Amino acid sequence: MSRRPVALAGPAGCALLALLAGAPGGVHAAQATQEAPPPVRLVAFTNEPREPELGEIFALNLQVRLAPGVVAFFPDTLVPAPDAVSAGTGTWELGLAPGDSVDVRATYPVIGLDPGGVLLPSLEVWTRPAGPGEEGGPRTVASLAPEAGSGRGTPVDPATVAGLERNVVLIGGALIMPLRAMTEAADGGLMPRPPADVLGGRWSPWLVAAVAVGVGAVAILAWLLLAGRERSGAIAPVLRPPPRAEALGELDRLRSLGWHANGRVVDFYDATTGVLRRFADRTSDDCGTFLTSTELLGRLAERWGTDQVAALRDAVRSAERVKFGSDRPAPNAAEADWATVRSWIEELPERS
Repeated sequence: MSRRPVALAGPAGCALLALLAGAPGGVHAAQATQEAPPPVRLVAFTNEPREPELGEIFALNLQVRLAPGVVAFFPDTLVPAPDAVSAGTGTWELGLAPGDSVDVRATYPVIGLDPGGVLLPSLEVWTRPAGPGEEGGPRTVASLAPEAGSGRGTPVDPATVAGLERNVVLIGGALIMPLRAMTEAADGGLMPRPPADVLGGRWSPWLVAAVAVGVGAVAILAWLLLAGRERSGAIAPVLRPPPRAEALGELDRLRSLGWHANGRVVDFYDATTGVLRRFADRTSDDCGTFLTSTELLGRLAERWGTDQVAALRDAVRSAERVKFGSDRPAPNAAEADWATVRSWIEELPERS
């Protein structure tokens, strides 16, 4: 005997479907389609100042959300990145969160080790479900000692504590600026000098005279060598590459990081326009990095002409919508704006 599917229609069919959906198997199927929220995730982050100098300690502010019923142990320091590391102990406090979730506002001091766009250190948080009658929320890593059964002052390896889960939260990137003093020295051909009292309060005039004669001899020898190289046309740039070469190299390095294709499109646009700002600052006296985007485009239009800046204007405005709005372009669109900025710098006439 063959069986045919039965079509359910009308009130009776709807009632039967409702009963089937309300059955234990239906409830289990519905719940299986809902994914549990992650125990911890990054909601937002900022760094102050926004563009710290190389070697400057800056504050990395994190907004981290914990799922309901989760106990999270926050570390004192962050997991180092290749070009940025923690520079001290962080702090955290509770913030407002929707529903039964818990928000934690954490601040960690960080220092950048390389100029340009760098990856920030990541946050390592250990989590476990809250016990019966226990309230979820943040804890210090030091409070793991009683759970591990170790004595006071004994280092605790969270991986040895039963029930704990390791969560590594990737934060994002930041733009590290070269030291202003180094930039000014490179632009003006200046060299740092030691303090006037570097020899201390007790020194001999004969010693000073001998040092002065030695320095003079070295200076004359260096001048002769440089003069000979200049005549042969072999002098190379010193301290810092030309503005155009520096900007193009940094843009190529930025594209190789792939931020526009791995979810970090905001960092990609922020770093791209940062390269443009530094290039304009080095090539135009009135285009400092403190200008707004509108002011910068206006100064560039005055310098190079409106037609010359027309294509660049669209790319900069796209960056503003990404950095300060909700626009999130696809990777190919983001790379197109990057290419516009790079082509503009590469094809810009030499300064007259």
